[in-house]
Amino acid sequence: MYSPTQLRKMIFFDLETASGMADLATLEAADPALAKLWNKRAEYLRSNFAENAEKSDAELYVEKAALTPEFSRIVCASFGRLEFKEDEAVPRIKIKSEKDMNELHILKSVSTIFEKFHDWKFVGHNIKRFDIPMICKRMSIHGLPLPTSLRVGDLKPWELPYVDTSDIWSFGAWQEKFSSLELITTVLGIPSPKEDMHGSDVGKVFWEDGDISRIAEYCENDVRAVTNIVLKLSQQPLVEELES
Repeated sequence: MYSPTQLRKMIFFDLETASGMADLATLEAADPALAKLWNKRAEYLRSNFAENAEKSDAELYVEKAALTPEFSRIVCASFGRLEFKEDEAVPRIKIKSEKDMNELHILKSVSTIFEKFHDWKFVGHNIKRFDIPMICKRMSIHGLPLPTSLRVGDLKPWELPYVDTSDIWSFGAWQEKFSSLELITTVLGIPSPKEDMHGSDVGKVFWEDGDISRIAEYCENDVRAVTNIVLKLSQQPLVEELES
């Protein structure tokens, strides 16, 4: 699917997010207007998804706020790039994670990376629907200018500087049902990145444990999994250990 030359010009990445505040009560104290808007969001979640029908606004905030840019925060962003050496059969991946209790610090670092590699392809799973809009909205909320590679409003779909593995796996079938990263890695025989924790655990690990290093390790494993999907579909050996 991709040649080593193309793969060398790719940045593989993933985000981890948590709710903007530890719980709804904290949000109500800090920003009552935003908290009222969450109540409307919670009503939508109850009305449209049967599994949420009996859940309170507070319960849904803890479970779902991390998925909505207006109510969430980015707690980690991991980036990887491949190296192919003539004397080595297996490519190597170098990884860099931006993690901090202060989201603004993460966003400034992320902006620098996107600007530095503006002529590369950014690769991730479901990034068109989640990661890219999340970055753009969180940067805008913090008053940060978007880097060049995130200013895509006037680009055609085939001109976007992104490669989304959920799109790759659909093989052009626009009506294809979304496939999770865990499902794709499993069917392709790639080690699952979900052994230690899942995305739904990130909020608890961030707010209750304060363990952003564990979150970063989880995020890096997702980056490696995405990289291996692209390598597998390109008939290339898979990467093994992460390098910092």
